[in-house]
Amino acid sequence: MDSHDEVVQHGDDDDTNIDQEEDTSDSYGSSSSDTDDEEEGALAQRVDHLLSYLHKNEFHYDSYVELINLLRQQGDLVRLRSIRKKMNQLFPLTEDLWMQWVSDEANIAQTEEEKAGLVELLDKSIIDYLSVGLWQKYASYCITEKVGNHNDIRNIYERALTSVGLHLTKGCYIWDDYREYEINILNSMTETDDLTSIAKELLDQKDRITTLYKRQLAVPLLGMQGTWRDFESWMGKDSIDEYTKQLYEQAVEKLDQRMQYEDSLLSVESTLEGYKNYIEFEKTTNEPARIQCLYERSLRNHCLSPELWQSYTQYLDTKLKVWSIAVQVYERAIRNCPWVAALWHGYLRAQERAGGPIEKMRDTVTTALNCNLGSMENDLSLWLIYIDRLRRNIKPGGEDSEEITLLRDTFQAALNHIYNRYETVESIDYLQKYWAKIEARHFNNIEKCRQLREELLNIGHKRQASYWIEYIELERAYGDIQNCQKLFSRAIRAVNDDPEGICQAWLDFEREEGQLSDWDIANAKCQDQLQVISQKRAKAVEKEAEEKKKRKEEKERSKMQDRINRKLAQTVAERNQIDADAPSREKRKFDFDSRKESGITKKSRTDGSLNNPSRERERYNEKTSVFISNVPFSAVEDDIRSFFSTCGNVKDVRLVRAPNGKFKGYGYVEFEDELVTQEALKLDRNTIAGRPVYVSENVDKSKHPTEFKFGSGMDRCTLFVKNTKDISSDRLREVFNQFEGLRDIRCVARKSGRSRGFAYIEFSNEASAANAVKTLDNTEIDGVTISVAISNPDAKETSEFEKNRKPEIRERNESKNRSTSDVPTVTSRGRGRTGLSFMVPRSVKKNDSTTSESSNNSSSKLSNDDFRKMLTK
Repeated sequence: MDSHDEVVQHGDDDDTNIDQEEDTSDSYGSSSSDTDDEEEGALAQRVDHLLSYLHKNEFHYDSYVELINLLRQQGDLVRLRSIRKKMNQLFPLTEDLWMQWVSDEANIAQTEEEKAGLVELLDKSIIDYLSVGLWQKYASYCITEKVGNHNDIRNIYERALTSVGLHLTKGCYIWDDYREYEINILNSMTETDDLTSIAKELLDQKDRITTLYKRQLAVPLLGMQGTWRDFESWMGKDSIDEYTKQLYEQAVEKLDQRMQYEDSLLSVESTLEGYKNYIEFEKTTNEPARIQCLYERSLRNHCLSPELWQSYTQYLDTKLKVWSIAVQVYERAIRNCPWVAALWHGYLRAQERAGGPIEKMRDTVTTALNCNLGSMENDLSLWLIYIDRLRRNIKPGGEDSEEITLLRDTFQAALNHIYNRYETVESIDYLQKYWAKIEARHFNNIEKCRQLREELLNIGHKRQASYWIEYIELERAYGDIQNCQKLFSRAIRAVNDDPEGICQAWLDFEREEGQLSDWDIANAKCQDQLQVISQKRAKAVEKEAEEKKKRKEEKERSKMQDRINRKLAQTVAERNQIDADAPSREKRKFDFDSRKESGITKKSRTDGSLNNPSRERERYNEKTSVFISNVPFSAVEDDIRSFFSTCGNVKDVRLVRAPNGKFKGYGYVEFEDELVTQEALKLDRNTIAGRPVYVSENVDKSKHPTEFKFGSGMDRCTLFVKNTKDISSDRLREVFNQFEGLRDIRCVARKSGRSRGFAYIEFSNEASAANAVKTLDNTEIDGVTISVAISNPDAKETSEFEKNRKPEIRERNESKNRSTSDVPTVTSRGRGRTGLSFMVPRSVKKNDSTTSESSNNSSSKLSNDDFRKMLTK
């Protein structure tokens, strides 16, 4: 192969490689193109979906924002402009949305007409919210595109200063831009060769810049120290007058006063509270422009706060009273919070104060009613404010004029709207009364007034005296006496809520207006009607008594049937229990013989069922269980577990029940270990459902007998406090805590949980106890006089407490003591807090033989078991 063939061959290889590369490139390009097509398709599909959704839900704000972003990606400026205009009609736009819109329009504005349209758009952008950035954008665009002359630009800057020039943190930006614009004009003027010809213009321009400096330095703004240095450079330090220095120093002082509030806006998560405090401070300075600027700043961040809008508009209505400004603020308020009825009401009144056209008020009412303000009262207030304006707009003497016709049509429209929306007669009462009064008083149309009042009676108010009285008063003032008498005659036959009142009103009317014969006729008719009503009332009372008697009898029969049913159910349950537990006849005979031989009587036999506490006690380890008593009968196992939940893990709960299944008020609780048991014992006398629960060790008294002995002798560290029935333990602790060494407070209570009227206060030393007696004895706590003494059970406390008991109880105790003088006396104190009877379950039967033996041998020492048997007699 020659070289030419090699070249050709290599050339073919290169072509092949190029073709392969082109194929690969086409493959990648095709893949990228397919991906772009898919994204564009998904984008277009999402746009169509949002357009369809907004067609049905035009007030969905977030959908507009998303749609605008998607249309910007598509570059569809026509639909983008249309959607933005639609959104701006419904909602105020944020600074970011306006900035996007203005920037997009600025990129395509080429002709003078398009530039003028953009200026109009910029003029609208600064209305919704306070924005320094939009004002800067507005002025800079006009300067760059040379829209207007110097005076037009200055007018824009002056408007900007009015709007944002007092903004403490950002206002300096617009001041600096304005001053820089004027300085640039001065510089351009100095470039002229013939300065003498414009000497006056140069001097005026310098004065204009100097004036701007002085105006800015009189306003408290961030960065004003730098502005002062620039001013010194401009004027020269020695050329600044004292008045300007004084204004500057005052502005610096104002700035320092406000910096704490500005700092709070940065540190508080929700700046709304910070703005409220800031506004209240500004109100004390009584500078309306600063207050208004601060309200605008707060609304920029909290535009959906009805409270803030209402506070702002109220300030404008009551303090500033510039109605044109108030109308503009109300218009923005209802665009941000269209659901707030009070803002619509204020907007209507502001329009009237500003002398706005009636047609605009009518349109406002229509728009507000479509916002669904939530209640009939809110809708009614809208109509009334509009009607009041129409009534005030009528000129005197203009009978059947267009204004009167409009007012009547509006009354009718209001009645129709309210009745159709709320469908209640009461909703139109006030409106129709108002209409009738206007017809009689302002239009001298008593016939229309009568028609409206008759309609009110016919829709459900004939029985109410107040409606008749109002009707008659109108007739008396604007009609004639004869019609009043006819109305009274109808009223006494119809009224049933206050017949005596309507009769007395008629008699008073005839006394003031009629003849004696008229009074006689009225009196006779009233007496006849009152007699009829009296008879009806008597029959109604008799009927009510009869029905009450029937209800009572029915209730008693129902209670009786319930008792019978419960008794039958209890009998069946007892029989079933007997049948289930009964042994064979031979076994019963064997048991009877055994009992007879051993001398065990029926009375001394203890049932081996759930009622036997000794058998229940044997089921638990004494060291890990407790005995509980005085438990509410309504308590269940979960209540007991919850009661001991703070101690530790409860292993088992056993509630002792009667044969019929009813809880007997005591039982046993087993815990995981001894430590939990010791914690459980500390809950002694804590309450369940208001009843103190007694928690004691689970010991068999027969195996572990303990001797019980009441406390005797004087305890100088413990105080006995009487008359504490209505005083809580917390209150006692608060009173006695003033003395050092307070250890414990024990308020003695009955088993039911009710206080017994005395308590024990324990101190760690005798000095504190003695000081407490000296200070608090015979003093008042919450209006109750208490008695405080050293605890001495053998002497003072028992005898004094016994004196306070009921005479019959005291007499019975004395009689009992006389008849059983050989039995140790149990004092009231002993039976209350420290007695043992409450620690013994009721199911534990007393042993007659033991009791008898104890009675015969009074000199022997008594055990706890002996006391228990005495106390359970």
